[in-house]
Amino acid sequence: MGMPPASGAARALLDAVRGAGVVGEGGAGFPAHVKYDTRAGVVIANGCECEPLLYTDQHLMRTRAGEITRALREVMAAVGAQRGVVAIKAKYADVARALEGPCASAGLELARLDNFYPAGDEHILVHEVTGRTIPPLGLPKDVDALVANVGTLASVSQALDGLPVTRKTLTVTGEVARPCVLEAPLGTSLAEILDFCGGPVAADPVFLLGGPMMGRFLEDRAALAEAVVTKTTGGLIVLPRGHFLHEAATLTPEVMRKRAATACIQCRYCTDLCPRYLVGHSFETHRVMKAFGAGAGIGAEAAQGAQQALLCCECGVCELFSCPMRLSPRRINALFKAAFRERGVGYQRPREVRPAQAELRPFRKIPASRLASKTGLAPYMDIHPEFAGLFTPGEVRIPLRQHIGAPAVAVVAPGDRVAVGDLLGEIPEGALGARIHASIGGVVTETGASVVVKGA
Repeated sequence: MGMPPASGAARALLDAVRGAGVVGEGGAGFPAHVKYDTRAGVVIANGCECEPLLYTDQHLMRTRAGEITRALREVMAAVGAQRGVVAIKAKYADVARALEGPCASAGLELARLDNFYPAGDEHILVHEVTGRTIPPLGLPKDVDALVANVGTLASVSQALDGLPVTRKTLTVTGEVARPCVLEAPLGTSLAEILDFCGGPVAADPVFLLGGPMMGRFLEDRAALAEAVVTKTTGGLIVLPRGHFLHEAATLTPEVMRKRAATACIQCRYCTDLCPRYLVGHSFETHRVMKAFGAGAGIGAEAAQGAQQALLCCECGVCELFSCPMRLSPRRINALFKAAFRERGVGYQRPREVRPAQAELRPFRKIPASRLASKTGLAPYMDIHPEFAGLFTPGEVRIPLRQHIGAPAVAVVAPGDRVAVGDLLGEIPEGALGARIHASIGGVVTETGASVVVKGA
């Protein structure tokens, strides 16, 4: 059955967020005007920021609480929700103080969750707030819910005032001279961001883009210089080369297979502590490990075990916390997922929810402090970055694809002069995508996969 026609309020919201280029800032960047074109009984603002070391969302909630709650109410009205919840961790006392008044004024609930990982995972968050389990490979709308990151909602509030997405707030921490939270124009080189924060203090650093559990490593300064701030950038973490997380992320598939074949003891810890298994998903990671160690590829063997890898959310609990043998279930799942998708192999196993699996869940949540200790992050947990303001570079390289879907199509050419907020890239006709806007004023010097703007 198709969706009912959008109301006038809903249409106004969808048009505003589409025009402003708003995407999901806490994940892969799904275009907000498509995500919000739905119906849901409850809307949850995700402020849990479960990745260790990141303070971006906490800063936004402390300083922009009114904007976030305003946007949440507007999204609720657009999707027909009767319940709105701002979900944070109970330990965020200062954040709670900032939100209590705006939430009360807007008729919103403030949910205080335990300090565990991954509290901010969409499936886990919905289960925590509503008690419902999203089916495997499902979406919150399957259980009458919608989840929006608090950073996204801050951008929605600006969009309602006619302001496009041109900047991103991010955390810079770890082995850096001046850890901080800062705001930067989209397209800013991450090497320049690091320099603004005093540079690395480790002799031979590596750079983690995103959170420590699900981010990706950049190996050197050259790679960092090529990487830029996008709508989904949440953090930059500097670590010494050879750190446990770096070693885990750089093992070759051959080494991972040999280790799985020789060292996996089928203890089930990867399964029994898996957050998705503990909300009732029929996902048993140890079976994927067994299939991988036995040399399974895509085919009959894979259908018996490895196809479950498609249910993995790649949170990293299995390999960075659970496994006593220090094996790589998460990366192995990712390898299978990529191979299946390349070959067009979809998930063909049951998608039922098993409520009995959740009975032990309250006792198997991963405390953030223990996670930090096991992953070598404990030395950085006492860093509390202060806000350093806006960093403005002399040039930006703004990717035309910062979102799920097709890249935007450039509507400017070299030599054009642009102001902050001017449209640089339009959504292709009939495609899923998001608009891209100028983040600084200046002259366009290059167009291609990115639009380069040199400041005036």
